[in-house]
Amino acid sequence: MKQHWMKAFLLTAALLSTPSVAKADLVTDWNTIAISTVAGDHVPIRQSRDMAMVHAAMFDAMNGIRAEYTPAMVSVHGKGYASREAAGAQAAHDVLVALFPAQQAALDANLAATLLQIPADPAHGKQPTAEGIAVGQAAAASVLALRAHDHAFDVVPFAAPPATPGNYQFTPGCTAANMSVPGFGNVTPFTLADPDAFPLPDRPALDDPEWQASLIETRDYGSANSTVRTATQTEIALFYIEGSMTGVNRLARTLIAQERVQPQRHAAAEQLLAHARLFAALTIAQADTYIRTWRSKYRNLFWRPYTAIRATFPVFSTWTPLRQTPCHPEFFAAHGTVTPAGITALQNYFGDAVNVDATSTSLAGVTRHYNSLEQIIQAVNGARIWAGFHYRSTLVRSNVLGRTVANWVNDNLMQPLDHYDDEGEDNGSGN
Repeated sequence: MKQHWMKAFLLTAALLSTPSVAKADLVTDWNTIAISTVAGDHVPIRQSRDMAMVHAAMFDAMNGIRAEYTPAMVSVHGKGYASREAAGAQAAHDVLVALFPAQQAALDANLAATLLQIPADPAHGKQPTAEGIAVGQAAAASVLALRAHDHAFDVVPFAAPPATPGNYQFTPGCTAANMSVPGFGNVTPFTLADPDAFPLPDRPALDDPEWQASLIETRDYGSANSTVRTATQTEIALFYIEGSMTGVNRLARTLIAQERVQPQRHAAAEQLLAHARLFAALTIAQADTYIRTWRSKYRNLFWRPYTAIRATFPVFSTWTPLRQTPCHPEFFAAHGTVTPAGITALQNYFGDAVNVDATSTSLAGVTRHYNSLEQIIQAVNGARIWAGFHYRSTLVRSNVLGRTVANWVNDNLMQPLDHYDDEGEDNGSGN
């Protein structure tokens, strides 16, 4: 199926070679709104689930009008003259309001602002905006129903393993009460129903030479007072403290803004739907990867460098990482899985070659320039070592999971149809 998908994006690759003024569209606008809204979820990794639901509903609503792809999550169908913009905005709005009812006033205002940009329906005859709104409402309701009992809100207490070498032990600031959602690995996946369908290897043995070399690397480069870590490596470590969900979504918006805007109505409609597909693929891949990462973390319960280095090297009994260790076990590395999941989704759309400046909320005012998306994955791998959080051996294995999930999404969900439904397309209505 990749060949069909690539066909759709050969045009996009050509467009990227022609610089243009940065321009947001309905999909990127609602991605920004969603990122801001889901920050209200007090469980940070559950925000990935929220984002996947928003963008799946958006895509399925928009694609339900003159369908060009198979669904992301649910099948809805609207009249061919319906407004895709109205459908997408309404779907995103309704999912967000259901998840964050306290934000309804702001979200209602966002929706009203979007709908003002869409031509008003005539007094008589076809009603493109109203029909689009109805499709968006249906898509959102179906996605919400599908995820209503997915165990995302289950409370699972943390049972600490015996304090033996290799087992996770609390690091400063962490207790059984504030461990990061031990039950999140039980959330219903967005992709294959089998939670172990993708590679989840066991944690390394303590006599594994690769892990031992990785331990020494983190000991030397991840220490708060490291004498070998460079200033650039320290900057990268701090730059990627920000979570990968917000960072990769922002990068996607930046890359889309570089695309040449299509002046022809049909091409513009296809480009907008392609953007909806991209964000659905990105967020579904990241959400599913988070679920499987947490399954690995709390199954393997592997010790963090803070504990391992102090226990293994008596002369380093006071070793401290560059930044305080997050409160969850080490194997897999979340940034090491979820960043590749998102970046792979971007590579499946843009290819690997880019010309982009990335920014970070954890190191304001700093930009990092990239000519390759793969460079970002490698930078994140280094960052987690230089921050003192992870081992290279873990990151290498973590990358495999994220890439695998993202490629599965790309190859199995939202597949191009050989003959899409163009009913009503020639009526001159908005898209």
